[in-house]
Amino acid sequence: MNAATATMRSAIPAKRFGSSAFTIVETVVLISIVGILGAVAAPRFLSMSEMNAARSHRQALADLRFAQRLATHSGCPIQIDFDVDRYRLTSRVDCRSGAFTQPLVDPVSNTPPFLVQLPEGVSITSSVDPLVFDPLGRTTTSAGTVTNATISIGGRSIEAIGETGLVRVP
Repeated sequence: MNAATATMRSAIPAKRFGSSAFTIVETVVLISIVGILGAVAAPRFLSMSEMNAARSHRQALADLRFAQRLATHSGCPIQIDFDVDRYRLTSRVDCRSGAFTQPLVDPVSNTPPFLVQLPEGVSITSSVDPLVFDPLGRTTTSAGTVTNATISIGGRSIEAIGETGLVRVP
């Protein structure tokens, strides 16, 4: 071996095997971590419909309580009209008389109408439709008869007590 070849070999770094790849232990640990994360996170993504139903239930409970408070504070009846996939809050045109055609202002967006569209796969039904909160906060039918009401949203229930207007989860 001559001096030029020896100098050239010392200038080229020696390759070290295994320094640029994962070891088998690192690969096994990585696969284990991914498997554990998948087992924990997958059920959360698979039950999105349940999460949507729970969120819609909480929102409807808050909206019904808002409607009852608004009726007592303003002295104007508030009507909640239920469709299969949404509900709408309205008041009378002249507060105490006329049809329930005046859309309420949504307190979140600060714009009318107060219309809540439910997520896909979540439905709403009510034993009293439309449901009206009178100026005393009681739940009534559209004819003015005080009554209890049960609202079902995505398999969860909300109960409105007629004489008190209390809106609760049974």
